[in-house]
Amino acid sequence: MPPETITQDGEIIETGVALSQEQMSMAIGLTKAEIDQQIATAHAYPRSISKAKQNVLSLVTMDEQSAEECNYALPRGGKPITGPSIRLAEIIAGQWGNCRIGARVVHVDRAEKYVEAEGIFHDLETNAATTARVRRRIVDRNGRLYNDDMIIVTGNAACSIAKRNAILAAVPKAVWRQAYDAALATIKGDVKTLTERRDKALKAFAAFGVKPEQLFASMEIGGLDDITLDHIALMTGMHAALKSGEETVESMFGGSAKPDGAAASKGLKDKLADVAGGGKGKDKSKASETAPSKGKEDDRKSEDQGSNGDAGKADETVNSGASDDQDDDGFPGDMPSGDEVEAAKSRGAEAYHNNMSRKAIPGEYRAPEKKALADAWMAAFDEARREDEASQNGGDA
Repeated sequence: MPPETITQDGEIIETGVALSQEQMSMAIGLTKAEIDQQIATAHAYPRSISKAKQNVLSLVTMDEQSAEECNYALPRGGKPITGPSIRLAEIIAGQWGNCRIGARVVHVDRAEKYVEAEGIFHDLETNAATTARVRRRIVDRNGRLYNDDMIIVTGNAACSIAKRNAILAAVPKAVWRQAYDAALATIKGDVKTLTERRDKALKAFAAFGVKPEQLFASMEIGGLDDITLDHIALMTGMHAALKSGEETVESMFGGSAKPDGAAASKGLKDKLADVAGGGKGKDKSKASETAPSKGKEDDRKSEDQGSNGDAGKADETVNSGASDDQDDDGFPGDMPSGDEVEAAKSRGAEAYHNNMSRKAIPGEYRAPEKKALADAWMAAFDEARREDEASQNGGDA
């Protein structure tokens, strides 16, 4: 006999294997009866394909916002990946009718650092079932595992993508292709509305902490004036992906964008401080560029003779630019200019060709607030070294 449990009220309850099997059989029976009833209803009231197609088109083009949410876009190497979003998939499933859809997280692997979700679509009229599985990484850009809340958020995003994929794989594309094309046409608008749509798109991305420069770089365009109607559709799809949770700022922009707040303010302050502390004088700047194998006096004489004339001029540009940009309170009034960054790169490349050590970063670049210029110096140093090595290898060949 199965074990018995006596409650505080004196009621005897049988527990154990027998009761578990009974509960399982009951659950299976209820689920089977529910599905059988749904299939019978679907056969009694079959769908109209033409009506479903027209309803999808009407809902997608009901207003501009509905059309914007129906497109998904993700820039990758200058060739954007676009397609229908989860919002459009939900409209399709609702108007297609006589179907069961769902999604769930099936596995969370903290060792391999991913979460896996499964989307399900069951057509009750044809009794055809489609499943789609999606994996999403649960680590930040530094490789650290997400906390529990972020894992849940990532799992929800994976469920949305899996559900979308299952729906779009099951419902024939002929049903929703026209609606999707109409949504894209609505998003693009015309040349008359280009400026308005462009400004609106930039403001929408700003809410996620994405700067215009980051957006231009992801689409591989030069600036604001290069945005066309096609870019409007791409930007709208990218924003819809962020808004629906299918993508994050880090996954879309490589972690380069940060939301407005303390973290963003700190990063901006560091960048603004790159031009602070200038006006230290050319002599101090030159002294910091000495090579480990030579004395300070020899290097200073060598620079005065003109071997590092360009670097000296660049140093003057950096220092004078920093002084001009500083306010009365000591903070810079503008971000580093392109000339200052190019000057740092020029000095880094010249340092390599003068057989200096990579650690011999100029003194004015060693302060924490000068990290951007120090990075530019080291990047140019490394690039010059790679070019030299490539040239040597080519000569040996």
